[in-house]
Amino acid sequence: MKTPGSPTLSPADAARYDAVGTGDKAKDPGVFLERLQSPTTHDIAAIGDLWHKSGLTGPGHDAGRDLATCLNSGRGSVILARTAKDATIIGTIMAGHDGESGWVHYLAVSHDARGTGLGSGLLALAEDILAATGLAVNKVTVTDPAVHDFYRKLGYEIVETVPRTNTQISEIGTDFVVMRKRLKS
Repeated sequence: MKTPGSPTLSPADAARYDAVGTGDKAKDPGVFLERLQSPTTHDIAAIGDLWHKSGLTGPGHDAGRDLATCLNSGRGSVILARTAKDATIIGTIMAGHDGESGWVHYLAVSHDARGTGLGSGLLALAEDILAATGLAVNKVTVTDPAVHDFYRKLGYEIVETVPRTNTQISEIGTDFVVMRKRLKS
């Protein structure tokens, strides 16, 4: 088993995912992926706006803080999907681990790019990154019941429901579930 650490993409994996979306460069040549390393102020604002519009965060959420925590942890990666035309951020996913399980956060796809396969492609890439570190399981927390089916279709199962209590602070203010999937080794 590999030791969990900060993964990097091999040239073959990078080529495999450089046109995430439909998975066919001929049909979707205008999307490229980037592993975020040093976000600009513009990137942070665009990411925060996408997360808010996707219902993942509340107004005023500090996306920069979450990005910095992930990037400085030594255990996480942030992948962005951008349009080739003007480098607009149209998708994000944050992948990391706690030493035992992989976790994905902030899987977001812009409204205009939904239904193209971009979300499932980003999730597959995150799973590959986590599996490459030697992790056997990936988990995700989901606050929107409408999103449960998306994850179920990709092999995830609900393993825990966590009700929001009055003592919990939640920007969105909803209960959430933890979903899990075994990763291919």
